[in-house]
Amino acid sequence: MIIIVFKLADLPLAEYLQELTNCGTVYKKSERGYVLWQIQDIIGVYTICNLINGYEALNRTINWLNDYIAVNNNSKLPSTKLILSQIKNLEIKGLDHSAIDSNPWLSGFTDADGNFSINIHKRTNKNSIRVQLYYRLEIRQNYHRITNDGDQVSFFAIMSKIANYLNSSVLSRSRAVKDKQFFSFIVMSSSKSSLIKTTTYFNKFPLLSSKFLDYKSWLHILELQGNSTMTTAYLNEAIKTKTDFNKTRTTFSWNHLKICYLTK
Repeated sequence: MIIIVFKLADLPLAEYLQELTNCGTVYKKSERGYVLWQIQDIIGVYTICNLINGYEALNRTINWLNDYIAVNNNSKLPSTKLILSQIKNLEIKGLDHSAIDSNPWLSGFTDADGNFSINIHKRTNKNSIRVQLYYRLEIRQNYHRITNDGDQVSFFAIMSKIANYLNSSVLSRSRAVKDKQFFSFIVMSSSKSSLIKTTTYFNKFPLLSSKFLDYKSWLHILELQGNSTMTTAYLNEAIKTKTDFNKTRTTFSWNHLKICYLTK
């Protein structure tokens, strides 16, 4: 099966993707604060694998599907014959090494593991306020499973590629989570050149989740900052924006899904 977890506010996105692919079922877990898109039938799993082949670590799943076809090829069961009529052998594609700005892959990555920040704080030894804007992407350092060859796959290579594209660098972080140590890689945009690359990309390939709304609010403050020589000119707008932003967001609109690239 394939299970994708969304935060509760992103229920419309989960329902949109389920309807678009006609795969699986969406479950709203209000008491737990999240939404599940669960795909556990063979045809649904096959459909999703076919869509993202070459983008994820799907070798085991594709091999399982191909073995299922081989083993059941002569089955007389009507239910099995129906499944086999809708799937075929999949070729395992190599990783997609195309340029970052050639497709919306990074947008999907950001919908899952990225965020936009508006930080407001006093300058050190100065009687003034500073507004700092960041784009941040964080992921664990290694894939959680060992390969068939006994190797552990590091995410440093792809994070380095993203960092190079954004004129940034890869940071390493460690922190204690309960009784375990968690190690992650972080890419952050904060410099002028890096923020220009960031906005150019996300304007070209918009986000799909409610982070799209946070990005638009963040971009609004970035544009005000770029057009102002004094922080006081946009400080109140930045403070107001933070009251309905990221975890504090209470207003949502999903009009962007009506015109997104998936619909096209």
